[in-house]
Amino acid sequence: MLRATRYALASICGMRYNVGMIEVLATAQYAEWFDGLSLQEARAVQRKVQMLEEKGVTLDHPHTSALRRSRHGLRELRVQAGGHPLRVIYAFDRERAAILLLGGDKTGDGRFYEQIIPQADDLFDAHLAWRATQTKEDEEP
Repeated sequence: MLRATRYALASICGMRYNVGMIEVLATAQYAEWFDGLSLQEARAVQRKVQMLEEKGVTLDHPHTSALRRSRHGLRELRVQAGGHPLRVIYAFDRERAAILLLGGDKTGDGRFYEQIIPQADDLFDAHLAWRATQTKEDEEP
């Protein structure tokens, strides 16, 4: 079963969170992708994630854009690293947390969105189901 895990910039680069930033969570699939990035790519991605953390839903183009054909209104962080267009697929849940679902390099892949959007939608479905169980646990005496 999918469990959302905290995306900890602090564990990657020693950065500290400021009070008032939005919560950012990541799926295991996203974390696995991130762990495979080069140092240059990881730094470029973490800069965009930090912007998302600071600006939340107000982060706009050219840093992020909406993805069409998604069941959940998914968005993408648009990252350039070493000439490669990296993308981080994410969504905001009902608690306004940003959920980092998947990442990928769309270089030369004409079917990138056709493949990644259904996967990300399924991961977000799993996240919403997980959140629902957390809410029910919090409500029980």
